[in-house]
Amino acid sequence: MTCKRLTATIFFMMKTFPETVREYMDSYSMIEEGGRVVVGLSGGADSVCLLLVLKKLGFSVEAVHINHMIRGAEADRDEAFVRELCSREEIPLNVYKKDIPKLAGEMHMSEEEAGRYVRYETFYECAGENAKIAVAHNKNDLAETVLFNMIRGSSLQGLAGIRPVSGAVVRPLLMTSRAEIEEYLASIDQTYIVDSTNLETDYSRNKIRHQVIPVLEEMNDGAVDHLASIAMDALVLRDDMDKELGDAVDEGLGDAENREEPDRSSRIDIDRLKRLGKLAQGELVLRAMEKVSGKRKDLTREHVRSVIGLSELETGKRISLPYGMVAERAYGEIRIFDAVREKTEKESGGKDAADESCPGAIQMSSYDYTPDIDLSKKEYTKLIDCDKIKSALCLRTPLPGDYIVINESGGSKKLNRYFTEAKLERSLRDSVPVVADGDEIVWIVGYRLSERYKVSPSTSKVTEI
Repeated sequence: MTCKRLTATIFFMMKTFPETVREYMDSYSMIEEGGRVVVGLSGGADSVCLLLVLKKLGFSVEAVHINHMIRGAEADRDEAFVRELCSREEIPLNVYKKDIPKLAGEMHMSEEEAGRYVRYETFYECAGENAKIAVAHNKNDLAETVLFNMIRGSSLQGLAGIRPVSGAVVRPLLMTSRAEIEEYLASIDQTYIVDSTNLETDYSRNKIRHQVIPVLEEMNDGAVDHLASIAMDALVLRDDMDKELGDAVDEGLGDAENREEPDRSSRIDIDRLKRLGKLAQGELVLRAMEKVSGKRKDLTREHVRSVIGLSELETGKRISLPYGMVAERAYGEIRIFDAVREKTEKESGGKDAADESCPGAIQMSSYDYTPDIDLSKKEYTKLIDCDKIKSALCLRTPLPGDYIVINESGGSKKLNRYFTEAKLERSLRDSVPVVADGDEIVWIVGYRLSERYKVSPSTSKVTEI
């Protein structure tokens, strides 16, 4: 028996398996005493172990099993197994049938991606707002994920592998090896099922599990432990980077399983970007891209470098990114947006969309002008000379040909040129509210008032907008 094995044996003589799991959970404050927990239960060794250990520790446990409708009779066997297990242990069970192959086609994802998306969506639905979601990733999963991400070309987040806690999702077995899990189940005479696809080497992860990890363990029997330690170190670095980044992306990002619908765009302040270290710059750009695409897969270092490079180019320069995204240099910032979605929304609005009133209204009142009227500059309240209104005032968004008078001699400027000089990026110009008198702009709301409509000593009546 090696020293390492002897040490492990002595350790487990001192503490029971559930006790070591509880100690790890407490170190991350995973679940409150007696708290409600939804457990993802596939029927495999890891999830069966997790379910029984959490029950033994006194938590209010319920299980969720998803039949992915991929493996036919074998999937039905899995469902029957978890039903029998939960019935025997008197654990509430929710079973769902989800046609993953069909959903994968509809969502333009691989079956693996679609399955993961559906699982977490279902877990959150069952958990509601007051329960934790426990999933059974273990130390071997962590090591395999680190290797997989490294091979794929990962950021620091990928090197960190799998987080012990991700919002409501907790992973109590993350620092427990697969061998320890199987030994515990054997000690309590608990059976489990084996997914035949986990034994195949057609998938990248399975190749790492069955071919790469065994070779590494031949070289050093602590290979899995060392990879897990690297992941934990990377997690600490990642947390430090989170503090450095703060709110550098206009809205914070959660982990993938916690994400809602991706946003249409995200913005990076260039001055803020340049103040960050190189590693933090890359992470900031990745987060901005992930915020729009909803994923990091296929977002490479070259994409990151290209986005950062926009900070040295002139306004208007843009690059294409995966998933239909575009990054554009704007005034003082880099905007990353979903070009396909943005184009679709504009087209669905139609050419006449701008002719409609804004989703708001103007309130107007007219009264006699006296010199003591307050003409102080209020951003969203203006006084104009009532007698200079040619037709009827309208609140709308800009139209081609719109202009505004910019000086007392009647000189005018097209709105597009005004916006350019005001350094307002193109993507925002179509949504700026304006008060118009025909094709002449009375007031660019939030910006400036037309010189023609301003109150003067000769004004007899004013209109307050």
